[in-house]
Amino acid sequence: MPRGAGEPAASSEVGILLRELAKKTRHKPLRRLFIEIPNLLPRLKPCFLMSPLSVAQYLTAGQELFDVVVFDEASQITVSDAVGALARGRSGVVVGDSKQLPPTTFFQRLEEGEEDLDDVALEELESILDECRSAGFRALRLRWHYRSRHESLIAFSNWHYYDNALLTFPAAHDKVAHLGVSVVR
Repeated sequence: MPRGAGEPAASSEVGILLRELAKKTRHKPLRRLFIEIPNLLPRLKPCFLMSPLSVAQYLTAGQELFDVVVFDEASQITVSDAVGALARGRSGVVVGDSKQLPPTTFFQRLEEGEEDLDDVALEELESILDECRSAGFRALRLRWHYRSRHESLIAFSNWHYYDNALLTFPAAHDKVAHLGVSVVR
């Protein structure tokens, strides 16, 4: 708030937010607060980092669209989980690796109380990444990898899945006993 502007009106978006921030208890649910500050919210937070479930829980379907919705690790996100978040954006970027495991119903079944793992059939679900690929959306291939703390952690995948075309960045220390992969006979 600009200096010398005085106190904002309690009914203004800034006033509503300041009142919520001053409370110790009985805060408004985020979904309701977001509805009440539709112009202020994107100015304060133009970028949201949320799971698809959080998008459904906290953002109403009629809110202003985001410029872009980005899914990382999209091979792990089911189509049904992704659609609601994608619908809230003007465009989307779906990032993932089809060589990773697809989403399964394994954890859903455990939450529902099935404890006999021998009887649990793992149903593989189609991911949003698979759906985008089958719809013919433009795809780009991963060209570099930066996460591994040791070259041997990515070397196997690079050779077997990426035709050894993946550029990797060497670790600062190549020979460290507690990092990397080693053969133990």
